[in-house]
Amino acid sequence: MRVVLDTNCFISCIGKKSLYRNVFDSFLNGEITLCFSTETLLEYEEVFLDKWGTDVTQNLLARVVRARNIEYTSIFLNFNAVTKDADDNKFADAYLAANADYIVSNDAALLALNSSDFPPFQVRTLAVFSEILHSK
Repeated sequence: MRVVLDTNCFISCIGKKSLYRNVFDSFLNGEITLCFSTETLLEYEEVFLDKWGTDVTQNLLARVVRARNIEYTSIFLNFNAVTKDADDNKFADAYLAANADYIVSNDAALLALNSSDFPPFQVRTLAVFSEILHSK
């Protein structure tokens, strides 16, 4: 399963006591592939640095980018599919470029993409995606 994680959902599933820890564990166990672009990775870094500082951010991102179950994708076309928050287009574009199965986000602007006819999107909240993983 190929997934693009919104930054806030990524943060929310990392903690050992998180209700959604199964999402991060699924990544660590190689059960899901994390798809990202330069833009999404830079946002992860920016927000992680602000939240956890340099050491934790460097260790976490090193673990992510060295994993075998990642797919780095280059964005050659910006669809501008997200109209309410243009900054979120980086996740939509990574999803399309990687041909991912899901975007995992609690952001209303990204969730609104579910009503898009073209291109089609599969955006799930973190809670729903966690349940999808539990059911497999």
